[in-house]
Amino acid sequence: MQLLGTVFKVDQSLIHYFPFIVAPGLSEQHRATWPSYEQRQGFMSIGNFKHAPNWDCVQYLKQTIWPLIRQQLPSAEMFVYGAYPPAKAMQLNKPADGFYIKGRADDAKLVIQAARVCLAPLRFGAGLKGKLLEAMEYGTPSVTSTIGAEGMRNELPWNGSIADQPDMFAKAAVCLHEDKLSWQEAQTRGSHILQQCYSPDSLSLIHI
Repeated sequence: MQLLGTVFKVDQSLIHYFPFIVAPGLSEQHRATWPSYEQRQGFMSIGNFKHAPNWDCVQYLKQTIWPLIRQQLPSAEMFVYGAYPPAKAMQLNKPADGFYIKGRADDAKLVIQAARVCLAPLRFGAGLKGKLLEAMEYGTPSVTSTIGAEGMRNELPWNGSIADQPDMFAKAAVCLHEDKLSWQEAQTRGSHILQQCYSPDSLSLIHI
C-alpha cells in the first residue's frame, strides 16, 4: 500500500486493505467445537506441493527440524498434507521416523484439528499464509518462521512461537506440544489475532 501511494502515486482513496475474512472463528460456539488438548496428538503441516515455498518447507522439516524434535520426543509423529506431491516427496514418507507424507487432504479442517501443533518453517514466500490462518481458525497453535508470520498479526503475540534457527524452532515445537497451559494460551492468542486482524468488524469494509 505504501509503495502504491509513494512510488506509483495512486490516490489513497483508491487503496484499501482487504485480507481474508474469518468471521466463524470468533464465536464462543465455534471455539467450543474445537477438540481439546488431550484429544489432539502430534504435528502437522499442509500446503500445495506445486508451490515452491511449501516444497522447500517440507524438505527443511524432514532433513533438519524433524530429527531435532524426535530427539526430544522419540514417539512423536509428523503428518504432511498437500495436493500434487511429486514422487520425490513421497520418498520422504518414513513411518519408522514418524514422518508421513499424506498427500491431498479431503478435509483440511479435520486434519488440522487432529494435530496438536502446526509446523510451518517457511524460508521464503510472501503474502498471508492460508495454512496459518486456518490453524488459528481451527484452534491449532503453530510454530513458524519470521517469514511465515510476516504480515499476519499486526504485531500481536503469535499463536505459538516464531523461530528461525532449527534448534530454537524444534525447542518451541516440543514445548508447545507438551505444555498444556502454553498450548491453551497460544490458542487464545490465535483467537485474538482473528478478532483484531481478520473479522469484518475490525476493517473498514462494506459488509456483504
